[in-house]
Amino acid sequence: MNEIELRHLLHQRPELAFEEFETQKILIDYIEKLGYQDIRKIGTGIVVVKRSTEGPYVLLRAEMDGLPIVEQTGVAFRSQNNFMHACGHDFHMASVCWAMRKVLERDLKGNFIFLFQPAEESGAGAIQMLEYLEQNDFKICAAIAMHVTDEYEAGMIASRSGVLFSASCELDILFRGVAVHAAFHQDGKDAIRSCVDFLSKIYQMDWGQDLVWFGKLTAGSARNIVADNALIQGTIRSKDLKKVEGRLSQIAQIAQSSCEAFGTACEVIKGSTYRQVEVDERLYMKLKEIVAARKMKFLESSTKLTAEDFGYFSERYPTLMYWFGTKKENSHGLHSPWFLPSDDLIEVAGDLFFQIIAQLS
Repeated sequence: MNEIELRHLLHQRPELAFEEFETQKILIDYIEKLGYQDIRKIGTGIVVVKRSTEGPYVLLRAEMDGLPIVEQTGVAFRSQNNFMHACGHDFHMASVCWAMRKVLERDLKGNFIFLFQPAEESGAGAIQMLEYLEQNDFKICAAIAMHVTDEYEAGMIASRSGVLFSASCELDILFRGVAVHAAFHQDGKDAIRSCVDFLSKIYQMDWGQDLVWFGKLTAGSARNIVADNALIQGTIRSKDLKKVEGRLSQIAQIAQSSCEAFGTACEVIKGSTYRQVEVDERLYMKLKEIVAARKMKFLESSTKLTAEDFGYFSERYPTLMYWFGTKKENSHGLHSPWFLPSDDLIEVAGDLFFQIIAQLS
């Protein structure tokens, strides 16, 4: 099996956060056949250690989890369940495996950790993996990851020094009222009215460069009953996690004011929280140097409102993250049921991984 075949197998069997048992098995089988011996299971994640010199480790990371999206690509290796690798994690895993194979073929000297992380999409699985690394006293001099995107043309690399991806926080707000028949609505307390009032205030606010957005709403029990509940689910994004926390407090105050106006109550439920991803300037300059030497296109990216729990790595270690362009014809965007980076780009992405870790080892 080669890395393209591995990618197809992973793509057919996507699994959600912290449920990546089959994904873990497929990867371990492949990595063992490559010839690696120090392979460690960390929950549903994997840490592969290769040490041949004194000194710290260079870490290369890929995510493992899929999304609850039904695939629409129609390719022969499309998902066989109701989930999908709609964010390219199958491509990431295959690219890291390509680099791992090259490390052995070239007998590359150095200390490497190849980390396959569960639950990037939700659950901040990075924290679990970092706890393991710290408990085992691994010294990391550089942590490296990429993310595919069809925003940029195939093979283009985009990054920046400083904040590349925003900090984020998922949040749910549950409004509670009192249900009565609509004919006697004056005797009830309408959770939907509180929710609508809240959303009206939220979308009239000027959030500056930050993002506050609610994408899902469920409410009530019947068309002729005053709703005794309304649940909205959303996200907050900003360049700094402290700013996200401030926005969360501000949102809670707005929700409370909407409840007071209609006699309802509410609960603000904080979900997965991701720190901003910060790129180390020295590693950023090294990336530009490698990309130029390979005559690849490079773009200095703006800070994106996308979120990634690789930010927890950048809190602890010098970190390099970059976008890897995959656009050939149409752009579908991440988390789209049609998003599918081309197989032939795995070698390009994998070779760039190899060149980076070779120059940092």
